[in-house]
Amino acid sequence: MGQSMNNSRFAATILFLTITCAPASGQVVEPGTDWTTYGGEPSGRHYSPLRQIDERSVERLRGAWKFQTGVFSDFTSFEAAPVVEGDTLYVTDPHSAVYALDATTGSKRWSYVPKYPSLEKFPLCCGQVNRGAAVGGGKVYVAQLDAKLTALDQATGAVVWSVSLGEAAQGYSGTAPPLYADGRVYAGVAGGEFGVRGHFSAYDAETGKMLWRFDTIPEPGVASHETWPEGDAWRTGGAATWTAPVLDRNLGLVYFVTGNPSPDLNGHDRAGDNLFSDSIIALDIRTGRLRWFFQEVHHDIWDTDPSSPPVLFDMTIDGKPVAALAQAGKIGWVYLLDRATGKPLIPIVERPVPQDGWQNTAPTQPYVSGDSFVAQTCSEQLGNFPLAKNLFPPPSPGQPVQRCPGGNGGSEWSPVSHDPKTGFLFVCGIDEPQIFAVHDDAEPAGKERLGSIWARYPGGKYEGSLTAMDPRTNKIAWQIKTPNMCLGGSLATAGGLVFLGDGDGTLSAYSTIDGQRRWSFQTGAGVNAPPVTYAVNGKQYVAVASGGSWQLNFPRGDTLWVFSLDGTLDEGPPQPVASPTVTTTKVMIRQTGFAPGRLIVRPGTTIIWLNDDTASQMIQARDGSWRSGPIEPGMTFSHEFPIEGAFDYIGASTGAQLGTIVVSKNAAKAGGQ
Repeated sequence: MGQSMNNSRFAATILFLTITCAPASGQVVEPGTDWTTYGGEPSGRHYSPLRQIDERSVERLRGAWKFQTGVFSDFTSFEAAPVVEGDTLYVTDPHSAVYALDATTGSKRWSYVPKYPSLEKFPLCCGQVNRGAAVGGGKVYVAQLDAKLTALDQATGAVVWSVSLGEAAQGYSGTAPPLYADGRVYAGVAGGEFGVRGHFSAYDAETGKMLWRFDTIPEPGVASHETWPEGDAWRTGGAATWTAPVLDRNLGLVYFVTGNPSPDLNGHDRAGDNLFSDSIIALDIRTGRLRWFFQEVHHDIWDTDPSSPPVLFDMTIDGKPVAALAQAGKIGWVYLLDRATGKPLIPIVERPVPQDGWQNTAPTQPYVSGDSFVAQTCSEQLGNFPLAKNLFPPPSPGQPVQRCPGGNGGSEWSPVSHDPKTGFLFVCGIDEPQIFAVHDDAEPAGKERLGSIWARYPGGKYEGSLTAMDPRTNKIAWQIKTPNMCLGGSLATAGGLVFLGDGDGTLSAYSTIDGQRRWSFQTGAGVNAPPVTYAVNGKQYVAVASGGSWQLNFPRGDTLWVFSLDGTLDEGPPQPVASPTVTTTKVMIRQTGFAPGRLIVRPGTTIIWLNDDTASQMIQARDGSWRSGPIEPGMTFSHEFPIEGAFDYIGASTGAQLGTIVVSKNAAKAGGQ
């Protein structure tokens, strides 16, 4: 944590007396009329100085134009943030296609559609998704689902170069927006659930030549390799780099977060802190050498990897300027660090946590001073599962646990925005209790290696929130509850507004000062993408993708909505939000039946049953083709369904329970990052 190259634990106890916030001096270049990176500019603040649309005028905001990609299904998530340079807007669809559009009318100037041999064969953890492109140096850059980084001619869309990020068949993919800065392109990889070894790289923007690569799991002989056990666990240890990076030109550092170790929840065969998983990383932009790192969760066995991209801004502490970095974690805390050194700006203390020898649990975990932006204890008991009394309860064989927050956070990949006027950070939160249970996992590379089951409990309560966090104290300034779990991220503007979407299809604008809603618009599908804003010929626009999310099963669509104060397009009807359990592969066994009782999955899916009863249970195929044997309370059983068809099964102990697995190649793919 907050280290340069060693693995010593850091405990911060300094209390800063006078703290003020301001835009970063020199480092943060106001994005102005363009929006050329995922976060507006390299610091990733998701903030715009445009103010034509403000608290008074926003009530006149209407649709100016919309563009439909034609790509959506049960498999897709439309989570892309457009980028804009001049009068052209560039947006990606869930298949990594790129569309160049007139930013004032939506008319298409060109499109690039990747050619995949068979998209369905790619081992993708979390549906088909691409979160955006980058623009600069006369090119547009996109990371593709087939694990390629491609540069397109900005004027024509022709391919200039394309390089491999990894072998797609082994689980590597590209879903995050690359970052362009000063003639270089920075990109990471997804695939932590498939036993890949994560990495982050810099490429020459003109030629695509790789300039350096940083492996997120050190090999033998490299510092911090000792945080992995002897053997080959490090080769398939995960720590993917699947969300957007940010950059500080003055310090010469690029920052990103790393994903979970693999298998996600099974730590039995990967003793140690498992660096550099679950970490914030700072690298030298010239050499790729590690400058510092901060590990948020040691030896993660809960899928609580930091996912929301870091955000860079400047604060003044006791009259002295400090280069700050904030990251909203899945645990529910905002981590505030000095981005030059990685040391905490708000005290963070290592505390002892419950131990489990089978899981090789870390002896301590970092606890952050200040407020959590979501509940860190569960408000209700779910079924027969033990209610965790600690943030870090270790699930072990035969001993499942109920934990809050769940594997989606906290804050998921949703970016945080920063308002320099109030100093607030606007955080998208998820309050989702989940059940965690462990089973052995020996899947080969290219197969999902979760090491356990974690699932939403049928009938459980799930909430979302938008929270204004004050980084001067790490306390909540204000908070509002959102209609659904918050997934997509926010946009702050100098007009005193923070824009945020919801899974029910609503895009809303709130006051940055007190969170009062000033405006809303129904787009017709889940708004699970970060809004952006730009200006052309003196007119300000707000743009957002409306296409829902596979991850939480929000209503799908394929529309990019663009708004202006003189727009004429009206909103549509409210969208019903389906249960977020549709794409599960987990079934609870109860004396009264199975939950859910009917699943639709794809060929080759492995179903996991968890005994949610106080007595031993057995299940078997109705035709007798397979049988589980005794499943003790809290234990699991798994069975693969390789071919299409409808397969009934029963509770072998009583015959009273009946369930059905429907296997179809048209089913949505399930999984979970």
